[in-house]
Amino acid sequence: MNHASGNKSVTKAAASVAASATHSHEIDTLGFKYAAIDVIFSPFTAATTSYASVLKVQESDASGSGQADVSGLSVTAGAGSTTGANVGAVARFNVDLRGRKRYLTVVTSPGNTVAVVTNARLTKAEQGTYDATTANVNDYKSL
Repeated sequence: MNHASGNKSVTKAAASVAASATHSHEIDTLGFKYAAIDVIFSPFTAATTSYASVLKVQESDASGSGQADVSGLSVTAGAGSTTGANVGAVARFNVDLRGRKRYLTVVTSPGNTVAVVTNARLTKAEQGTYDATTANVNDYKSL
């Protein structure tokens, strides 16, 4: 099986997250063996001690409750500003889902007021046939 063909995208965007406020995104990983999660911060001009004071992944067997931090999936975000940049900062978590709990929750608190997008690409699906609906995208093409 081509692992890229059995995949699903799960995205959450927030147009404005205040400095030190929390942006979280719960991801149901049922039926997949791997996740690549990007956390994307819009450009920011004010200097800050870090682009995020909190940036981590949690897991739980139940939706919406019981989350616990996943050891090794926490980032100490870098400092700086991104004046004129197209993307302020991007962090990626690559997660082997075998042996993990069903729900992953990405939690971040930006260092400045910014837009935040989290995008999870779930791959290595147990079910191999995918189209736009099952991949959770508007358009789906394969060669």
